[in-house]
Amino acid sequence: MIIESLHMKNFKSHQDTSIDFDTGISIILGGNGAGKSSILEAVSFGLFKQYTSKKIEQLITIGQKRMSVEIQFTSHGRTYRVLRERSKTSSKAIMKIKEGGRFQSLVSGDRQVTMEVQNLLDMDGDLFLNAVYVRQGEIADLIEKTSSEKKQMIGRLLGIDSLEKAWKNIKIILDRYKEEKIRLEGRIESSEGLKDEFQTKKHKQKELSIQIKDINLKREENIIESDLLREKKEILDRRSLEFEKSTTILKSKTDFLEQLEKTKKDLDNQLSEIIIKEEEINRVKPRLKKLEVLKNLQDRIKELKDLQKDEKKIVKIQDDIEHFRDILNENEQYYNDYSRLDDEINNLQYAKDQFEGSRVLIQQYRERRSKVEVKINQSLEKINRVLEKNNQILSTEFESVEEFQDHLSTFKPQLEEEIQDASESIQELKRELSNLQVKSENLDKPIKELERVKELCPICKSTITPQKRDELITDYQSELENNHRRSEILKEKLKGIEDKKKNLDTQHFRIQSINLGILNEYLKSVDENRQEIKNINSNLKELDEKMVILEKIEKDIAQNKSKLQDIKGNYEKYLAARGSLESLGDYEEQLSGLDEIKASIRELKKKISILMEIAGDSMENLPGEIAYLEDLSKKYQHLMGEISQKDSLLRRMDENQRLILDTLEELKEVQKVVEDSKYNKESHERVKKEWELKNEELMDLSGQKQLLVGQLHQLSDSIQTIKEKLNSLQEYETELKNLKDFLKLLNLIRDIYGKDGVQKDLRNLSRPLIEEKTRELFEKFNFEYSDVRLDEDYDVTIYGPGGESSLDMISGGEKIAVALALRLGITQVLSGGSLEMIMLDEPTIHLDAYRRQELIDLLKRMSIIPQMIIVTHDADLEDAADNIMKIEKEEGNSFLAES
Repeated sequence: MIIESLHMKNFKSHQDTSIDFDTGISIILGGNGAGKSSILEAVSFGLFKQYTSKKIEQLITIGQKRMSVEIQFTSHGRTYRVLRERSKTSSKAIMKIKEGGRFQSLVSGDRQVTMEVQNLLDMDGDLFLNAVYVRQGEIADLIEKTSSEKKQMIGRLLGIDSLEKAWKNIKIILDRYKEEKIRLEGRIESSEGLKDEFQTKKHKQKELSIQIKDINLKREENIIESDLLREKKEILDRRSLEFEKSTTILKSKTDFLEQLEKTKKDLDNQLSEIIIKEEEINRVKPRLKKLEVLKNLQDRIKELKDLQKDEKKIVKIQDDIEHFRDILNENEQYYNDYSRLDDEINNLQYAKDQFEGSRVLIQQYRERRSKVEVKINQSLEKINRVLEKNNQILSTEFESVEEFQDHLSTFKPQLEEEIQDASESIQELKRELSNLQVKSENLDKPIKELERVKELCPICKSTITPQKRDELITDYQSELENNHRRSEILKEKLKGIEDKKKNLDTQHFRIQSINLGILNEYLKSVDENRQEIKNINSNLKELDEKMVILEKIEKDIAQNKSKLQDIKGNYEKYLAARGSLESLGDYEEQLSGLDEIKASIRELKKKISILMEIAGDSMENLPGEIAYLEDLSKKYQHLMGEISQKDSLLRRMDENQRLILDTLEELKEVQKVVEDSKYNKESHERVKKEWELKNEELMDLSGQKQLLVGQLHQLSDSIQTIKEKLNSLQEYETELKNLKDFLKLLNLIRDIYGKDGVQKDLRNLSRPLIEEKTRELFEKFNFEYSDVRLDEDYDVTIYGPGGESSLDMISGGEKIAVALALRLGITQVLSGGSLEMIMLDEPTIHLDAYRRQELIDLLKRMSIIPQMIIVTHDADLEDAADNIMKIEKEEGNSFLAES
């Protein structure tokens, strides 16, 4: 698989980032937290919907509602595009294939897209991450970690850790089922003796059934006797009811007649009282005619007094209006002057407010200028210190940053070229030494063979003479001596070149510590600060001009406020008089109202005079006379209400007399019915007692039966319970047998998943494959070692010109080469040998400067993998890159700054 492009929208810190990938080595460069690793996570999410966050919603940029990842890649000669979108509550996925220059939909839905990608790449998400994704520190861990740690790490990559996890989880399941086994055994043990108890209770059930049958026979006999007594009792009950009913009616009619006689007497008394009240009404009625005249006279006198009060009030208002008009005329000019001055002050104050902030700004600008000047001096001091330090490293005396940069741009490539030449010479000499060593070993074998078999040629196995054997030995030994002398010369030359390279490497390492970016940042900071001071001075000049205008405005405001204070008293008098006039109303309206009141007073006096003539002597104590007549009127009304019941009372008296006559007739009829009745109370009581006794006996038998039936039901329930327990016991025994068989199977499966089972088999099968793939990579790296071996703990042993070596016996650079080849070998095994792309996350982390440089050199020469994507903050890796993408982050937003 080759990735062609990736587009992230609102994915973590990437609001809208698009990246185009190419074959070769692509470097994704950026500082810590810039959003580099999020790009690798977006690849995993786009292909397999895998992510490292706890919740998928955390992948969405904070403040956004939806995110999406679109990845385009090629596999098996075809181009595909996968789009995954996610909101807070829903998700969407679609996979397309390129046909005839256009993308057409292949599958949709999260699960369907993931399955299609897995089938296409022949690996799931976990295998993809282990095969293609080299995590931070993995290369360094293959060198530095202990054997057990390396074994654990490689086991994780091969998926063996999941088998170990399954082995541990099965132990939890085993413990749970063992507890269930103990529980079943306890239940079976506690159920012993149930069969004997079942037979005993069945016998008891039969005995209870016989007793219930006997009681039923006795109850049937008693029921027949009870029914006969009940019929006789019911006849007597009916006669008793008829007798009691007639007796009750007789008493009721007698009581009702007495009540009617009492009512007749009460009605006669009420009629006498009404006649007396009619006589009193006739005496009162003539005196009430004068009441209305006196009340009308009293109302007119009150109305006259109210009008006279209103007349005095209006006269007072007219005097006040004339007074306040005089005050307005006297102070009108002061009011106009005050209003004009106040408007001028407000206008000046508004103008002052526009310039008021200038004082604060001047102070702020001056303080800012001082701070910026301090920053400029600090930056210049830092530049001088860094430049002095860099001059010491190169043994130069440049006074400007520009001169130093020019010198370094020339000197560094020359140094790197010398290092490259020395490295190539060293490799060439080592190869020649290795070849000489192989030749010498090949010469030793025929010499020993000639010394052992004196008459046969060691090459063609033909018969030779002693002289020929001696001649061959002499030739072989001569060639061995020549090889030895040549080896000594080459070793001496190799040592000289290695010493020279070591010095060059030391010098190059020191140059690597030179950071021109810091110097440029300091210079940029100085230029920016100087420009800021220039802007501040320009702003201060404008503010000084505004301050002159502000001072003139403040002077004018003070003068106007002084004038305003002098006439403030007259202004307030004017406002008070104007407010009073507004509250008093219009003068002409008041005058018109006064005329209307005077006319009303005259008319009212005429009416009062007429009413006084009618009232006569009653005027001496008008209120008292009115009160007396009103009490008399109330008494009259009360008497009228009482006599209004006279007609109703006469009708009630007639009805009462009729009821008395009817009741006397009914009493005669009821007395005759009572005398004709033939009811004997003693005989009735005797029959009732016999029936009650028979019923008590029947109830006693029913109680005995109910008790026995209850015992029988309880016994039947107990028998059913025991029966169910016996059935459960059989089920428990069957379940226990199945559980024991299942526990045996679980133990067998756990042994298979254990360290000595599938885990061991998988390690034994994978080691030769990893060795084979790593050996192939040695050849492609042009590595001088020809073979590699991994023991059971994945400790590495390599074989080369010097024979067998462990990792501790080789140089740091060779360790890096072995670790990289081993990690890529594992990747080849996991991917089935069809590795087209690999992603490395911070591969130089945890490596010292020398090993980091060796890894970079290896990556430069690597061409065995079509596409390599490296995420790093190490700028030195730029030299190994075919494509460079720089990721930056501003205000929480990651973006592609340079590609």
